[in-house]
Amino acid sequence: MKIKNINGTSDTTCSCGSWLKHWERFSKQTTAYCQADGCSKTDVVGAHVQRANGNDNNWYIYPLCNSHNMHTGELEVSNFYELVSANKKETCAK
Repeated sequence: MKIKNINGTSDTTCSCGSWLKHWERFSKQTTAYCQADGCSKTDVVGAHVQRANGNDNNWYIYPLCNSHNMHTGELEVSNFYELVSANKKETCAK
């Protein structure tokens, strides 16, 4: 799957405590490693991303390391891990 980062979202928060906890809560998954292809860094955060292909403009949370969270192009990531909606009205603010 290909994704791209959404820049300028570091000030957004949710009631889950962190965006990584938000991702874990709603995906029902965990990971200790960045899920960008070829990366094994452990400084994982819940990154705000969009799908790189298609017309889906929704915002999602996905586990990436700090370096890949700052990446400005498309990233190939694992299909095993889910994209979780960053829309709080659909998730933690329901």
